[in-house]
Amino acid sequence: MSLFSFSSFPAIKSGDMTLTFRLWDTCKLRKGKSYPVEKLGRILIKDARKIPISSISDKEAKMAGYKSSGQIVSFFQKKKPDLNTEQDTCFRIEFQYLKPEMGRSGREPRALSRIMLDKLDEKLKRLDRRAQGITYSAILKEMSKKSFSRINKLVTTFDCEFTEVRRKLNRLISERFVETDPHKRFHLTPQSIQLIKHRENKAIETKK
Repeated sequence: MSLFSFSSFPAIKSGDMTLTFRLWDTCKLRKGKSYPVEKLGRILIKDARKIPISSISDKEAKMAGYKSSGQIVSFFQKKKPDLNTEQDTCFRIEFQYLKPEMGRSGREPRALSRIMLDKLDEKLKRLDRRAQGITYSAILKEMSKKSFSRINKLVTTFDCEFTEVRRKLNRLISERFVETDPHKRFHLTPQSIQLIKHRENKAIETKK
């Protein structure tokens, strides 16, 4: 989904930008759902409602990355020259950027202890020892580079059979390392994200 310009990403990630306004006929986003944004990650929709354009305040405009409400109106007028600023409406969308370690619900995950992370690490190593072809660790590491993955992309990356990737993803789901969504996209679970960071930290400690 392409909702924002690349230049707005830093403000979104820092939490300075939490609103956006759209001249849609119908709202394409649902309150309470999270959506992937290409090259950014995921956002959680906290509120989405239709409002009069004239009701947008300067404070809200700044939360949407504009200097003032007048700047938003000027932007809308470029997109819709016959815009009636007193009568026309737009959608006011409040969102939250989901940090990579967050689940799709937007809640901060419970931090796992070092002992629990070591147990997860050993569990994944056992899976790897029994794996033929690509390892489960390799799949998780590749998935960590993006907000979501699809089977076909992983098949291309590893140059292997579709059935092998699907079988291993299903195993990772059953072991709670990976989760899927209704759009057949695969995501790392919060515990997997913590495990990958744990492994990276251990590798750094070993080099010291």
